[in-house]
Amino acid sequence: METVLNIFGHLHPLLVHLPIGVLLFAILIHGLSLREKYAFLSNALPIAYLIGTGTAILACLTGLILSNSGEYDETILFNHKWLGIAVAQVSLIGLFFTKKRFAPYLKIISLVLLILIFITGHYGGTLTHGEGYITKTKSAVVATKTIKAALTNTQELVLYTAIIQPILEEKCYGCHSQIKQKGKLRLDGEEWILKGGKDGVIIHAGDPQQSALYHNITLDPLEEKHMPPKGKPQITEEERVLLEWWINTGASFNKKIKDLTQPIQVKSILTSLEKNNQQVKTTEVPSEKVGPADNNSISALQKNGVTILPVATNSNYLTANFITLPQTNDTIHSLIKNISPNLIWLKIPGMHFSSGLAKSIATCTVLTRLSMEHSTITDNELHILNSLTQLQYLNLVGTKISLKGLLGLTAIKNLKQLYIAQTSITKMDVVVLQKNFPLAKIDFGNYTMEKLATDTQILKAPLRK
Repeated sequence: METVLNIFGHLHPLLVHLPIGVLLFAILIHGLSLREKYAFLSNALPIAYLIGTGTAILACLTGLILSNSGEYDETILFNHKWLGIAVAQVSLIGLFFTKKRFAPYLKIISLVLLILIFITGHYGGTLTHGEGYITKTKSAVVATKTIKAALTNTQELVLYTAIIQPILEEKCYGCHSQIKQKGKLRLDGEEWILKGGKDGVIIHAGDPQQSALYHNITLDPLEEKHMPPKGKPQITEEERVLLEWWINTGASFNKKIKDLTQPIQVKSILTSLEKNNQQVKTTEVPSEKVGPADNNSISALQKNGVTILPVATNSNYLTANFITLPQTNDTIHSLIKNISPNLIWLKIPGMHFSSGLAKSIATCTVLTRLSMEHSTITDNELHILNSLTQLQYLNLVGTKISLKGLLGLTAIKNLKQLYIAQTSITKMDVVVLQKNFPLAKIDFGNYTMEKLATDTQILKAPLRK
């Protein structure tokens, strides 16, 4: 029974828009019917108010059930709940006043109802999107994303305050802050982070994989527990590394960066944070608009086990994951070409490569992320991909490509991240690589955390007499 009620309660965000639309329509036709030219519209008022009132009551019932989840700020929830009930009550009075003898009073009811709908909607939007969501501008969002880029003298900064907290603020506060506590979890303060949520503690200092905060961001995006949720801005690779490092080094809220062990990869990221003309988060979604991708091609790829998702809400750009498809054919190649104008993130790990596959990928000229780890790609197929001039992320871990093959990518000038661990390329080649890819952070893997004094414990067995 409780499960059924929970499902019913979660219908509230879907149902709540119906009474809003119907009641606003009722108010509109009432206003028009006051003019002699449109007086006939008054005949539609009773049915409009009847549907609006019925759906408003249904939205209130689902909202009351959802309000018991404990995931929302109590003050804002209180205001939204009672204003919503007021909307249902006033619309019920409006239904009664649609009778002709009470028609003069309907003007007042319509005005009151209009005001109530807007105020209630404001509080509902605040619960869903956070405080001040109406006045947020694109520049404000960009400013949040570039906070980390403007840092100077990072070694003297407190790791949590300067780096970790801004990541959580940008990617997690929408669901886990004072306004909303999904899963009864808040991440907007040390006290709340240490407390955890309904499933218990989310951080185990020194063990990222056992820490739900870290583990959930590394799950496949299709997993229910993957965070941030699908459609929300995702954690970048650099941010993942920094979160892992923070937990590995004890998840301290007050230690300075200079007091923590810094692996090579972390040092590289910290160095980039000090360069004001670079950003840890690069722009991987083109600013140019693109039309919808071919639905038939998307459906055909999905039937073959390919996961295709929009990179963000209301975006026509796509991400494709071929993780369950080890080999392709000419039909698959044609389908890739059909959606190439929309495809910007492509993941094909362990893929059996062919020149046909390489040629189809080469048509995806807006591609910014390409993961081909542990695939059978060779230098010959790699050269075909030289047309991917917008590429910013390239993962070739565990492949048979050579230094000569990689240097053949002469047209790719915007590469920011290059992963080449477990290849024939060695750290001796880094100077040549950096010359050809000056903006890239080159990752050879094999980095380890230095052991801390607390990592080792000496146990002494008692001497036998």
